[in-house]
Amino acid sequence: MFGRRDFVRGVVATTTAAVPLVPQGAMAPLPPTTHTTNPRELTLPLRFDRRGGSYVLDWELNGRAFSGILDTASPFLTVSGSCGELDPRWGCLPGKFESEERKERRAFDPTYEVYGLQEDGLTDWLSSEVVLRGEGDASYRVSDVVFGASEGVGAKGGTAPAPMFGLVREVAEGIRPSFLSQTDFDGFTVDFDGSRLRLGAPNPPDAQQREGTTIPLVDLRPLGAPAFEYASRVDRLVVNGYDVTMWLDRPCYCVFDTGTTGMLVSRRLWDSTLFEIGVQQCAMELPTVGGENVVLAASTRSCRNDCLLVSTPIDVEWRPPESEIGPGGPPQFDVIFVGLAFLRSRGYMSVDLNSSTMTIGPYRDLSRAARNEA
Repeated sequence: MFGRRDFVRGVVATTTAAVPLVPQGAMAPLPPTTHTTNPRELTLPLRFDRRGGSYVLDWELNGRAFSGILDTASPFLTVSGSCGELDPRWGCLPGKFESEERKERRAFDPTYEVYGLQEDGLTDWLSSEVVLRGEGDASYRVSDVVFGASEGVGAKGGTAPAPMFGLVREVAEGIRPSFLSQTDFDGFTVDFDGSRLRLGAPNPPDAQQREGTTIPLVDLRPLGAPAFEYASRVDRLVVNGYDVTMWLDRPCYCVFDTGTTGMLVSRRLWDSTLFEIGVQQCAMELPTVGGENVVLAASTRSCRNDCLLVSTPIDVEWRPPESEIGPGGPPQFDVIFVGLAFLRSRGYMSVDLNSSTMTIGPYRDLSRAARNEA
């Protein structure tokens, strides 16, 4: 089983589904998001869900408890809009879709959402108070936060459907507000070793303060992506020990996605390289801010137990502007979504939204670390 976070087709849906599916009258402008006295930084506990192969965290909406997958490749905070649609451990929103309570809280017209291998179906965009409870007595409270309440959630390909806690902040014009854009946080750090998410100043864990490598992030929105994904250019690609860089006839990018366990490969790249015969090992060279390269890699040898190097092709339907590719032209790039099999071995990932950079820790062999701990 691989993680359900595959924000590929979903970002297309959030663009193309901007036209309301449920007609409504003219809507008044949203009230500004209001913040009480909140901390500038907040550390939230994470737990690893072995059933779905993802990290999970909790939050509150209007006093009700919810949980979801930590997703660095999605902008949205989502919940189940119908009790009984998902495993009850995730929480659910009471009230029917066409209830008066829902209509009063509706911030945007409903849309139809598909996120990679998860089909959320009709999604209601509501506003409520959100509370994040951090370590100790710390908490962060924001009123009138826009979030998605999904109806009829389903999964394809054996994935485990779940709500999401998205950490992509910037979105393209016409997309619903991201969760992070409705907060004061200008960065975050996912501490895989310590199972914590720190919102705020993007500082690495203290033990690895001076050991990180910083990567410049590339905004893929000019190529058709409806959000500023945390992505890097791929300068070199090795699959199963073979350098396939010479087969890349157009730019290739990797997106750092904590909601995926292994990797998702755009179908054209999958079909034209060694991915289609099965992946035992994959390594990518990425540029750093210092002008050198860093290697991001995973293999079935080092990825054991709850680390799964599962790879699958996926249709990336981002559409660049017609001025760049002509009417109906194909996307002129390839994308690889790299998940926890690549990221957990780095100990942490820290994103600075002001400088558009990401820092990752030094590589360590997870299988060797597990043997040493045993």
